[in-house]
Amino acid sequence: MLKNTNTLIITTTLPNNTISEKRRNNLVNNFSKMNIPLLLNNGINDKNIPNHNIMFTIIKNALEIYKNTSFEYAIICDDDFSPIDNFLEELNKTLALLPNDWRCIHLCPGYLWGRKYRDHTKIGLLNPEHDMNNIPFHESGRFYLNCDNKTYVRKSFWLGGPIAFVINRNNVDSLLNDFINKYNMYKENNDVILTAILNQNDFVCRHPLLGFENEEGGTTF
Repeated sequence: MLKNTNTLIITTTLPNNTISEKRRNNLVNNFSKMNIPLLLNNGINDKNIPNHNIMFTIIKNALEIYKNTSFEYAIICDDDFSPIDNFLEELNKTLALLPNDWRCIHLCPGYLWGRKYRDHTKIGLLNPEHDMNNIPFHESGRFYLNCDNKTYVRKSFWLGGPIAFVINRNNVDSLLNDFINKYNMYKENNDVILTAILNQNDFVCRHPLLGFENEEGGTTF
């Protein structure tokens, strides 16, 4: 079970940036209610570095930081991630259904909660932007399984908007190595890389979606 004593949240923040400050405040306010420790890693603000490289470095650094802690679980997320009400309760209901060897579960990709619609009356509900017929999911309806990376890439089921996933310690090396190797091959944005490395031990939340993207007025790139 994921709880405030065995879980760390890792995200990034930029100093002297108004949008980043608003996002940071949202994260602190949301997760302080759950007493989950939040690690704010310094972001990168360098116009000479391609965005895909900055995004890659952010995820790689977060996973490497997590490896050097004693926490059983980590939530790696963009700074514009906002959890739903009853986040911990609903997350644990979903985690309880996963097989013992699960690697990670993506909490709220934009294509499922309806990022392009921005309908806040449907937060937490499945409101997909794509046709999800014939995409296999668990009998509970809580998550997608057998997430075939070729199918997901072909259908543009990108695992961002926001990036937010739970990883367990047993499989952090596997995810980190796959992420680095795939990026070195393709040099794509991190949501594309995360989609391209899906395997049978990775899952995607379906209902409820456990968060949404709150950009606070713009981008930090």
